[in-house]
Amino acid sequence: MYIRKFLSGVVLLAIILLISEFVSAQRPFRGRITYNITYPGSNIDLAELQELPEKALIITKNDQVRTELSAENAGLSQVKISDGNTGEVSTMLEIMREKYVVTRSAQEIQTALRNMPQPEFEYTDQTREILGYSCNHVIAKVVDENGDVYESDIWYTKEIPGNAFNFDTPYNEISGLMLEYEMRVGPLNIRYEANSVRKRLFVGGRNFYVTRDYQPITYDELREKLQGNF
Repeated sequence: MYIRKFLSGVVLLAIILLISEFVSAQRPFRGRITYNITYPGSNIDLAELQELPEKALIITKNDQVRTELSAENAGLSQVKISDGNTGEVSTMLEIMREKYVVTRSAQEIQTALRNMPQPEFEYTDQTREILGYSCNHVIAKVVDENGDVYESDIWYTKEIPGNAFNFDTPYNEISGLMLEYEMRVGPLNIRYEANSVRKRLFVGGRNFYVTRDYQPITYDELREKLQGNF
């Protein structure tokens, strides 16, 4: 049961942390970014909350992004590899010693995004510094399927091109890397706060390959397997 609960959160997060289109006007960022993840205002119980990821590590090079999500109390791990040039995303999951990879094309990702509530953005004149980067402020307003309105603050920096990080999210029009932001997905309100940005690090190409020990599976097949076995 705890695996099923945690997976629901991971799948929702997989929609959030992906990559974007190629940005020709600016040199792609190369380095590592770490985030703390919290869930303020989420409509879930404490047991479910304790199984959701608490940290995100992002490694990026040449419009490729590797995102690792971790939770101390969960029985699975997730690594997501995104290619900003092709728009393809592969999510590797290790669940109870079994390894699966779910790969989604750019078309599949865009279809999934169209089925999500679309935010309206209000760009303000507010600025602040986060981790040494000058950030701009945006308010994202979303109306869910029940007609409830949610507003989220986004702080992003134009100093790091954002398309490679944002293209598969409802915030894909944001032009810079988001260093602090929240996103409402179903019962979850997910808050990301960057605590470290290190640039111009050596990043090996092996970070962006799916290893052969992961079994290809579709999202629907994986969901059926989990519901039947856990």
